[in-house]
Amino acid sequence: MTSSLTAAPFTPSAPDAQARAETKTAGRIGFVHQNDVFGMQGGIERYVSTILSFAGGRAALASPPASRGGAPHFAAPVRGPEAAPQWLRFLLGLFVRRRAFGAWLKAEAIGVLDYSRPEYALLAWMFPGKRVFTIHGTGPGPGHRAHRLLHDACCFLLPLLADRVQVVGRDPSGLPRPVRALLGSRLVHIDAWHDECFAPRPLPATDGGLKVFYAGRLAAQKNPELLFEILREAERTAPGAFEFHYFGSDYAAFVQAGLGDAVHDHGFLGPQALAEAIGACHFGLLCSAYGEGSPYILIESLACGRPFVVSALPTLTAAYEGKIGVRFVARQAAADFVAAMLDLARSIREGALDPDAVAAQVRAQAQSRAVPALLDALSRLEAPRPC
Repeated sequence: MTSSLTAAPFTPSAPDAQARAETKTAGRIGFVHQNDVFGMQGGIERYVSTILSFAGGRAALASPPASRGGAPHFAAPVRGPEAAPQWLRFLLGLFVRRRAFGAWLKAEAIGVLDYSRPEYALLAWMFPGKRVFTIHGTGPGPGHRAHRLLHDACCFLLPLLADRVQVVGRDPSGLPRPVRALLGSRLVHIDAWHDECFAPRPLPATDGGLKVFYAGRLAAQKNPELLFEILREAERTAPGAFEFHYFGSDYAAFVQAGLGDAVHDHGFLGPQALAEAIGACHFGLLCSAYGEGSPYILIESLACGRPFVVSALPTLTAAYEGKIGVRFVARQAAADFVAAMLDLARSIREGALDPDAVAAQVRAQAQSRAVPALLDALSRLEAPRPC
């Protein structure tokens, strides 16, 4: 079902003026990604779009034509059969336009290229400048053996090509162990950040069912079947205790599971609208089975002062164990998730959770602090610009 939420009034604070001004003084960094980073959901898209939105004149983007935004943009139409993976079709499109891409790099004075997956190593050697490869999550999951083999093979090119490999989150298992050893100090870890529009808001009223949200993709790693079972289990064992809201582009999956009427669909939301929608809910839910690095939705929710019920994956416990408002569920079982949700709901109704205290824990990961620091680190890699 479609729905609207009414959040508490909120005016986002502007990023620090000095930090924004400083982003315009360093060299330009190009980001290479196969999707529309402004109109699609996903951690990689959030990583790139938030950098581009904040970077001023320091960043540029190479992607399919659908992307937009203020940064310089090189459009590489995808090529190949529609059944092929998007990254491969984009890689073919970039190969076809490789001369134009090289000329664009020179015209835009781009000295550093940040590739969003190791498979781009197949093409990255063709282009000048320093090379960065960013690893999101832990690579192809179970059931994608051929892609995993290709992914790992491309990872073995990174010690030869990369000036820096950065893993978003704490889990480096997206890279084979020998590759990690060969990279040495070139391998670094970074955490997700949040836009300043994600800021603490008062909790909504607690009369009626508490509003629970799920945001983003329903890919295999997110364990959609468990998510559906959690919704059914909540209705069976605690009818009326929760009201479920979905922020994303995969609502059709709920309909196919027979849960279309059980979920309020809000569609894909940009940062400001997402912040307001999160603020109109009581807490979030994430039941991923594997592959999580540093989910943006988790830090964005905490920045809004909203607690979270989340799978106890090693990457997530390493980053968030002990944080106020984060409830881990050890077993991938619907009953365990519902029990954790009911326990969190009791704490909220009793006034035991302070949104400001929840948000204070991630203040250091605000975009105005984290993005300039990352851009500075990438700029320090910069090779002499082409003449």
